[in-house]
Amino acid sequence: MEHYSHGEVNIFKSCAVPKGAKLIKGDGKKYIVADSETTGNHHCVEEKEGVEMYEKDGVFYLKNDVPTDVFCVVKDRHDTITLKPGIWEVDRAQEWDYLKQQRRSVSD
Repeated sequence: MEHYSHGEVNIFKSCAVPKGAKLIKGDGKKYIVADSETTGNHHCVEEKEGVEMYEKDGVFYLKNDVPTDVFCVVKDRHDTITLKPGIWEVDRAQEWDYLKQQRRSVSD
């Protein structure tokens, strides 16, 4: 299985966009797939022709017919990753909070 990590974002090769996933819109340049809670350095996927982003249950699904970049708003924080055409699951990494004894999404 193909897998990429981009900060607290995990990207996995997928077979299909799940039924019931909703097509979402970006801002014309990007889709934000992980908000930065403190620095404004959001993790983003390039929005362009041939790229569609879906969401279901808090997980994003990228369908790209063309190579597509995953990047940060602050360019020098993480390397840009170029995803080859396909279908990708894009989700936040998870961590265990030992004080609360529960799983949570990684934040920056």
